[in-house]
Amino acid sequence: MAPSRTLVVGDVHGCLGELEDLLAAARYEPMRDRLVFLGDLVDRGPDPVGVVRRVRALGADCLLGNHEEKHLRYAAHEARRREDPRHRNPVRLDPRRTEEHLRLSPDDLAWMAALPRALRLDGGWVAVHGGLLPGRPLSRQPPDWLIRLRFLDATGKPVSREHGGEPGVVRWAERWTGPSSVVYGHHARDEVVVDEPAPGVRCVGIDTGCVYGGRLTALALPGGERIQVPSRQRKATPEQDD
Repeated sequence: MAPSRTLVVGDVHGCLGELEDLLAAARYEPMRDRLVFLGDLVDRGPDPVGVVRRVRALGADCLLGNHEEKHLRYAAHEARRREDPRHRNPVRLDPRRTEEHLRLSPDDLAWMAALPRALRLDGGWVAVHGGLLPGRPLSRQPPDWLIRLRFLDATGKPVSREHGGEPGVVRWAERWTGPSSVVYGHHARDEVVVDEPAPGVRCVGIDTGCVYGGRLTALALPGGERIQVPSRQRKATPEQDD
């Protein structure tokens, strides 16, 4: 039986308790609902490995986030360093994230490595962690921007986070013209951000900063209902993403 509802969940960042709260608030039913996570399950929060294991146990769909991607790069260089002690790992993790990384099993990392960077959903929606470059089909989107994009300059070129707020710099969702509507994470805001940049096209950002003391958000499709639970406590402060 095809699922009657798709629940798309924003950035969890190790907040396992809030994830359980959200599943309860949404009255998640595995036989009825498709569950999709937008990535960034790991880092910052109190139990990132627990979140990874829970999402795996749920059999949910999940996208690769920039934080999972960094752990995969770190693991690849560590494997190379074990073969060649002269190799220096260029990927830096702070001590807490290094400890977290060491708790990830080979199966956890293999699961992360298989995660897609975009998913097509029913009803003409696409899910990504970061963003989409306007004017390009999904098949021609640069893989790195699918997990990192936030802003575009006046010419439509991607620019880094520190340029946000400069003249002519806009969020990518303000320029997306479809044809797909998009649900995305990565860019933490106090509230759900909805853009309607073209007729019949919506872009919905659902990273509402749970790990920063905000909320954990799910978007229920096709209806568009927002389901939110509050953070149990602030666990991190906003910082530059890797």
